[in-house]
Formats: sequence, structure tokens, C-alpha cells
Amino acid sequence: MARALHREEPPPWVLDDPLAMGLAGEDGAEVAKRFRTELSTETLLSFTRWVCVRARLPEDIVETAFANGLRQYVILGAGLDSFAYRRTDLLTELRVFEVDHPASQAWKRQRLKEMGVRPPPNLTYAPIDFEHQTLRRGLATAGFDFAAPAVFSWIGVTMYLTVEAIRATLATIATCAPGTRIVLTYNQPLSALHGIGLELDKAIRAFATEAGEPFLSLFVPKEIEALLTEMGFAEIMHFGPDEAIRTYFAGRSDVRFGGAQRLIVATVLTRET
Repeated sequence: MARALHREEPPPWVLDDPLAMGLAGEDGAEVAKRFRTELSTETLLSFTRWVCVRARLPEDIVETAFANGLRQYVILGAGLDSFAYRRTDLLTELRVFEVDHPASQAWKRQRLKEMGVRPPPNLTYAPIDFEHQTLRRGLATAGFDFAAPAVFSWIGVTMYLTVEAIRATLATIATCAPGTRIVLTYNQPLSALHGIGLELDKAIRAFATEAGEPFLSLFVPKEIEALLTEMGFAEIMHFGPDEAIRTYFAGRSDVRFGGAQRLIVATVLTRET
């Protein structure tokens, strides 16, 4: 719904997602109503814009990598991500793997069917129940090539996982071909927030807790960087409010982000022989 509400602003949009409203299903209108009721106008704008920024950045990275020969893109916790259905221009050669819980993936596929949206041929669904299957085995079963570089997108997920689960996922990605990149979001602790960031964080936490998904793992930038470095990643790039405004809202004085959630990009090192 955040992606759909962003399209109510005057264009140009950070992300133009005409499928977002349909993917939200019947619950979408109620969610939008709660957003408008429980968030101030400024906080709502901050939220919807950030959701589009966090979707746009990995897509930009994939598009650049594709131009340089990359042919694999993995969306972890794909949820209602719509990249594969919007960017069919890239999917003539780019293989996309959507990784998600089987029940969530089945629900999404039913929504797409009801919307009359056909999955493109180069999209592979990888339903993985982590209680019974590892990420590596699930990807291998889906036909992912661990010997070829890829981009991994892991958006809006880490705060719901334990640190041990985050480590396990990063460890698998670290075994991929050198040059593989990961783009992930992480949420900051309350102690690092103030103003609009604090207001938004409290509201989103309430939504998540009601849905039975409380926040479990929170990081400040130096902590998530240390974890990625420990797991074997390098070329780390931080992407927060300042970078988002500079990249996608240049010249705008009316855009503010609270920094409750941030992005970070890292690369698998070339392994020494």
C-alpha cells in the first residue's frame, strides 16, 4: 500500500508501481485508512517515499549489473515485490528468483492470477520453509547457479529475524561467486531515533506486533557493517536519509526521512587461492 500511495503524489515518482494496489488485495483500503488515521501527513509521506526508495535502490543496482553481464537476481522474502512483473524488459535475459514462505508465495500467486498477471518465463518461485530446508538447498533446487555472480535483495525482513538467522543467510550468500552483491534493510533501535523517525518506528512496530511479527534484531550502522565484514563482505556502502534525498529527491527541500530504517550494500570478496 505504501507503493500505491506514493503514486498519489505528483510525478515523477521514485518507483512507479501500477500493480501495488491490486497486490494489496481487499485489505489494502483498510491499511491505507489506518495509515492516514494513525500517521501525520509528514510521517506518512516519509514512510511511503522510503518504501519506494528501498525498492528502487536494489533495482537500480540490478539494472547496472545487468548491463555489465550479470544474469541472476534473488529477492529474499519477496512478499508482494513486483519487480519481475514490471521489468519484463530485463527478464528476457535476467533470471529472477523469488524466495518466500510457501504459504505467502501461494497467496501472492493467487492475487496475480486474479489480476490477470502472468509470471514471466525467466521468473522462478523458490518456496522455502526454513524450518525444513536451508536457503542453499532451496536455491539449488530452484536452479540458482552458485558459480555465477548475482544480486540479492533482502528488504523489510531482518528486523523480524534473530541475529542467528541473519548470520545463516549471510553465510550462504557469502559462498556465492565473487562480485555477488547484497542490498538489505535494517532497523535502528529506539535509542538512535528522534522526531519523525521515532514516530514512524512506533507506528510500524505496532502494525507488526498486531500481525504477530515483533521486531527482534536492530542495528546501528557500525553494527551491521561489522556483521557484514565478519561474514566476509566488503565494498560496503551505507544508504540512509541523506543518500536517499541526494539520489532520488535532488533539489527538493520538502522531503524528510527519520532514519528508522536504513539500507546497506555489500559485495562478496574475491576468494584467495
